[in-house]
Amino acid sequence: MPVASDAEPAAAALDWRRHCRLIGPAACRIPLSDAVLTALLAVVVLADLTLVHTWGPHPAYAANALIALVVTVAQPFRHRAPVVSGVVVYLAMVAYVALLRTTPVNLGLSPVIVAVPTALHALTRWAADRRWGVAGLLAALAGAVVNPQTVYAVNPHTAHMFNYPPVGFALACVLVVTAVYLWAFSRRAAAESVDRTVAAAAELAAAQAVSAERLSIARELHDLVGHGLTVVKVQADTGLALGTPEAARDSLTAVRDASAAALASTRELVALLRGSAGQGAARDTLTPMADLTGLPDLVAQARAAGVEVEAALPTAAELASWNESWTALQRLTLIRVVAEGLTNAARHGTGSARLSVAMRDGRCAVRITNPRSGVESTTAPGAGYGEEHGYGLAGMAERLRLVGGRLEAGPSDDGGACFLLDAVFPVSFSSDLTRTPASSTPGSPIIQDS
Repeated sequence: MPVASDAEPAAAALDWRRHCRLIGPAACRIPLSDAVLTALLAVVVLADLTLVHTWGPHPAYAANALIALVVTVAQPFRHRAPVVSGVVVYLAMVAYVALLRTTPVNLGLSPVIVAVPTALHALTRWAADRRWGVAGLLAALAGAVVNPQTVYAVNPHTAHMFNYPPVGFALACVLVVTAVYLWAFSRRAAAESVDRTVAAAAELAAAQAVSAERLSIARELHDLVGHGLTVVKVQADTGLALGTPEAARDSLTAVRDASAAALASTRELVALLRGSAGQGAARDTLTPMADLTGLPDLVAQARAAGVEVEAALPTAAELASWNESWTALQRLTLIRVVAEGLTNAARHGTGSARLSVAMRDGRCAVRITNPRSGVESTTAPGAGYGEEHGYGLAGMAERLRLVGGRLEAGPSDDGGACFLLDAVFPVSFSSDLTRTPASSTPGSPIIQDS
């Protein structure tokens, strides 16, 4: 026999309205099974009342009809209040057994005894506390042994009417009661298992959503703050190394401008996060962050940081056209890729870089190359690009995956003298973003990052 668990059952598993076919007015709908059972037992009550009508108001006939009526009245509440309904049925059965023990006439075997296994099923399947099911099983097993046939056999008024032992009937009652309990218990366990699975899936989805949101925030913070701080560091190093008042002034000016730009971008990100509850607000806030006309400013910032950038950018008219036709996510991806590539070149390169941004066959291609420092003294791929393990290229690859693009980053083929960054992604309206090309799996970039 299954053992009841102390664990709190899932609420949805005990919501009989979700599992049963209901009938009746909206205010008091009940399961179809309860309505059918009530109607059948009402027929039994009418049959018992005919005995009273035929043989007169004998106490035994009247008590028999009253017990059947009490059991019938309890049936509509079998699901609504399984504990109350079950207790009423069991007490009525106790009264029925007492009546059979003392009746001077043979009342036969009343069909109301079918209410015992149905009450047991309701207690086991729908009662909030599983212990009610166990208590109902024990009471039903006791009633299966002390059944009407057994009681008739020990009643001196009716004992002579039976010439066979009631063991067979008692065994049948035990089997029926046990089978009903096991069936109801298994149905309840299956429903609770489904609810636990659904709840676990919901928790996992929520955790994944939180993780994705944290990853997105981390990526944006790295791109916004990391680039500005890189410019600040490079300019501070330059000012300290030169030591002249003019160099210090130029460095401080570049530090001021880079800090102001990073602060403004960070404020835009915070505003975006605060307004993300409404898609319209998030889209409006994202627009200035994804303005492609700011690409020349990124090049200017890199040059201010001391990097000689040879840039091949689209014209201002082309960038304005891209602003109108690209999605905000695609525009932001291009801006972040260019900013990250130039920042890495400023920190890990030798002071120069080449940048090209072009459109080919509906795809935007970004290529950034810069000489690698310390190549002659290293043998490992990617050496000379700093010993720190950063997250810039990983974040860039994630961005490109979101728009169906790919990233290739690592030493160039000409002996590894330069670091090459190639990023390609399709540009289209937002409806096309759901189609991720097969080539969108990024390569394994060598980490070159701040």
